[in-house]
Amino acid sequence: MNPSGVQYSVVLNRATPAVKQTRKFSANNGATFTDSTNNIIRIPLAVGSFQFVDTRASYLSFTIKNNSSDKDAKFDTNGNCVIQRLRIESPDGSTLEDITDWNVLNAFLHDYTQGLDNAASIGNMIEGQGTAVPNTTKSYANNSCTAIGEGASINCCLPLAPCGVLNANRYLPLGFLRSNLVIDIHLAPAATCLNWETASPTAPGYTLSNVNYVADIISFSSQFNQNYEQMISNIGGVQISTQTYSNYITNIANAQSALAELIPARQKSIKSIFFIMRHTADISTKNIDSLSARQRNALTAFQIKVGGALFPAQEVQGSSTNSSEMGAELYKAFARLADTSLGGKITRANYLSAEGGFAFGLDLEAFANDSSVIESGLNVGSQGLPVELIGNLTADAASQLNSYVLSDMILTFTSDGGVLSSM
Repeated sequence: MNPSGVQYSVVLNRATPAVKQTRKFSANNGATFTDSTNNIIRIPLAVGSFQFVDTRASYLSFTIKNNSSDKDAKFDTNGNCVIQRLRIESPDGSTLEDITDWNVLNAFLHDYTQGLDNAASIGNMIEGQGTAVPNTTKSYANNSCTAIGEGASINCCLPLAPCGVLNANRYLPLGFLRSNLVIDIHLAPAATCLNWETASPTAPGYTLSNVNYVADIISFSSQFNQNYEQMISNIGGVQISTQTYSNYITNIANAQSALAELIPARQKSIKSIFFIMRHTADISTKNIDSLSARQRNALTAFQIKVGGALFPAQEVQGSSTNSSEMGAELYKAFARLADTSLGGKITRANYLSAEGGFAFGLDLEAFANDSSVIESGLNVGSQGLPVELIGNLTADAASQLNSYVLSDMILTFTSDGGVLSSM
């Protein structure tokens, strides 16, 4: 066989004729938003007839102003910190996707899957991200994000990657819907998402303006549109596979020594579960990083119990001096344990510390490294099996546990102009 350099008969496929335009979609319920009043942003994706949206080339943009008259503030991780909840609403008003504590999830994902070179360049440039390894003391001084001066503003552009609908691997045929998809954003309290110079800034708060979802819109030929309409009419709908996170919150008491946390998940294909513990008192403290101040709580062992089955069969163990096993299982849950191209900002010292970047998780997918199949995860939906996190710890303060369940999701665009989601 000839080497590829002389295979002149092998050519790329010619693309279907199409035109791309970049459009800004604005909120329909106001021009400015704050963390205390008018704190829900609704952005309808009102595209033209027969148009598609490339969500992977789209992002949320806004200007944020520090309302304090006397103290600077910094983001906790990046501009995503202001998003408490992100919900996608279907044309009939039902919920397609709903991720609560979006900002906690975002901080975790950036710490574990984004390298420092990316954080210090692209992340810092467009998202206002910090540029250094997360410190074990989550103070204003140790936060490496750019300071927003009193009364000053900065701009942010945020790819909404953890959102399954807005990060699907196919163009969304939104121009064939009977009404619009709506991006519904709930803003986080200032004390939770921003890190202030002191614990008592004057009038702590923020204002968002110039809020837009900036999207690439693809328009095809009339012949292509006719073919698409005929296809969707014949088969009743088209399906797009993606994945999403569901968040479940439980509380850990001070000095609690055993984990027995029920997770009311009902998905039919759970890929992974990630666990984050934060001291309850830290969540609303103004002069620390409330979102990324993750705690170890002296965790020494954990498993997942589903019905009568344990995952894994033996406990995952760790300590304040050696948590390599917990770290390995966590990176398995990202399905990239052996991928040396995967970056991260968490170091060994940071992971072992009582307060730092610690998190833990489990891979529950049969074919985690095979991207050609879906729904190979743990099915807890059809049988209604209870999911329980069990293990041993010594909680050094009352804490909140976020359990983020990553599951397969299938979007179905129906022939009558609707959208359905299944998980």
